[in-house]
Amino acid sequence: MRTEHVDLPGYEVVEVLGQGGFATVYRARQLAVGREVALKIDGRVLSSARDRQRFMREVTAAGQLSGHPHVVAVYDAGVLADGRPYMVLELCPGGSLGDRLHRHGPFPLQEARDVGVRIADALAAAHAAGVLHRDIKPGNIMINQYGGVALADFGLAAMPRPGHELSVTREALTPAYAPPEAFLLTDPTPAGDVYSLSATIYALVLGRPPHFPEEGSLSIAELITRHGLPIPDLPGAPPALTEVLRQAMAPDPAHRLPSAEALRDALAGLDLHNTTAPAAPYVQSTPASGNPPLPQATQGFPSLRSGSGAETQPVVTAGRGRKGLRLRLVVPVLTLAAAVLGTAGVLAYQNQQSANESASPSRTSTGGTTPEGEKSSAKTVFKVPTTTKDCPAASVDGVNGRCTTTAECWGGMVVITGIVSVNRSDCTVEHPWETFAIAPLPTDGMTINQQELANHPDVRKLCSRDVMTKSRLGKALKIAPTGWTVDVLPPSQTEYTNGLRVFRCVATVTGEQSSGTYFRPRSSTMP
Repeated sequence: MRTEHVDLPGYEVVEVLGQGGFATVYRARQLAVGREVALKIDGRVLSSARDRQRFMREVTAAGQLSGHPHVVAVYDAGVLADGRPYMVLELCPGGSLGDRLHRHGPFPLQEARDVGVRIADALAAAHAAGVLHRDIKPGNIMINQYGGVALADFGLAAMPRPGHELSVTREALTPAYAPPEAFLLTDPTPAGDVYSLSATIYALVLGRPPHFPEEGSLSIAELITRHGLPIPDLPGAPPALTEVLRQAMAPDPAHRLPSAEALRDALAGLDLHNTTAPAAPYVQSTPASGNPPLPQATQGFPSLRSGSGAETQPVVTAGRGRKGLRLRLVVPVLTLAAAVLGTAGVLAYQNQQSANESASPSRTSTGGTTPEGEKSSAKTVFKVPTTTKDCPAASVDGVNGRCTTTAECWGGMVVITGIVSVNRSDCTVEHPWETFAIAPLPTDGMTINQQELANHPDVRKLCSRDVMTKSRLGKALKIAPTGWTVDVLPPSQTEYTNGLRVFRCVATVTGEQSSGTYFRPRSSTMP
């Protein structure tokens, strides 16, 4: 993997260690003290004071925990000259428990339990400081240079404060380890961290998360359905261990072990050699004085009914975005079906591929046909009116990019391991995202996984800051190019199955929302 040039005084970048949806992690050398560190650089630009404050709040949250022996230490943080934030972290050369689980399979019972005790103690310290992790999984538990385990990536960390938002226009979570309430976009609580750590311990023992089959994969809808099912016994493990993990993974947060301390103590008190004794009932103790209170879950996760055509009853909305942005998640439950969200305007994107014949990109032409033929061909491919007139996307060679004839606006984006959920928005109301280009999927990039699609060179060429900058109209011209965040929308599962193989390039003003349009004239009626 090629290492980009990073100009950060005091540090020498050595190599790329890993790259995810939001950030790249490098091995670097801190010159002043002669030690190797992990340099994490976010791909998004912090152009507003509000976003910089949010980043520093997260850094402060992580920094408060650096002294704990089972938390990856934060050495430094800041913002690069181009506006991208960075963090300098303790280098953990042993990789993650996720790496080890993938390479070597399940952990010995004693080791898995001990990992749970140590990370639960780290979580207890975090919760006492008012910090939530929100993405605990084997891949975020690292092995440091001394062979110890340490919790990493407080990049989603939140310091709960009444009246303050905990999210931006894009959220990420790992569905295999996320608590049921996370799929409803409710505000995060300590109970969610307790659930995720318990699911992690379960996976270390079994080799896979609690609700996943031994073979095959699950759609998001199936996974949500399984959250309401009993946790299976762990083969070869004492019943007491399974029972502790069941108590910590109760679907209703109010019925879980009440704290990370409770989980730590319950695990530490287990006799792993006794394969018959049940777990002792948990008795809640009075919390130690001096710890700031954290918000508790206020409602249980609704029961889910499975079966052909059965659906969950509630449609849940949660205020989780900028300036009152409402992200809506409607969760129908269809047996052995992909997630099909049943309210108009809501798109669920699943990481699956269809065997149906794709629409050929060659049917879109920017020349060599009559205007009428071009319009007819393009509409067949894109299913929405498009144009090449006054369209910067059309000038990108080899991509067959176009612009929508009228503006397309979108609400907040939720990204779950490459799977995107986003709702179509009326351009006259506040919204973060707007389409600035549309194109057929590359012939060698037929995927609906956003992370995979965004790494394709043709997609990166079209969904670039340069094309976005040239596409601006009206008031958008007053906003500097560095003030925008650019992203990619793949086709939905339904669209892909039906042969619609196009993707969209979208952009938002970082830290803000618009109640108008930035790239195309607004239509009088929404398509």
